[in-house]
Amino acid sequence: MMNRRMKVPFQILEHTADVGFEAFGQTREEVFVNAARALMHLLVDVAGVRVVRALDIQVEASTGPELLVNWLSELLYLHETERMLFRDFEIRHLDDRSLRATAAGETFDPLRHRIQLQVKAITYHQLRLASTAEGWRAQVYVDI
Repeated sequence: MMNRRMKVPFQILEHTADVGFEAFGQTREEVFVNAARALMHLLVDVAGVRVVRALDIQVEASTGPELLVNWLSELLYLHETERMLFRDFEIRHLDDRSLRATAAGETFDPLRHRIQLQVKAITYHQLRLASTAEGWRAQVYVDI
């Protein structure tokens, strides 16, 4: 049974100088997907993003929380360097040290997309990734 928090995939966290989010999921894969959705939600109105192109993404790390940061940092890097906006995510492999996924979306179009927030980096500030009685929970703050 899902509690109230599990009905929404993520929520934005308010902080005096930072912006962050909590992501929720029944599985670790789902919490990684919902963290990616939360990041994109900070960047742009995702409702206007079409699925035109899919990119394969692979990241590695020495811990689960570091893997989450590397995953989100790779999505942010692709946004900054290739101007990609992502709408759909599929985790194909996830363990404690590696992730392989597909992220799908389209290139930023200034006539159709409005950037809501310029995110500079994913931070380790108050970073959390944990299994709970209700599933998985992640907390991430970003540098703006």
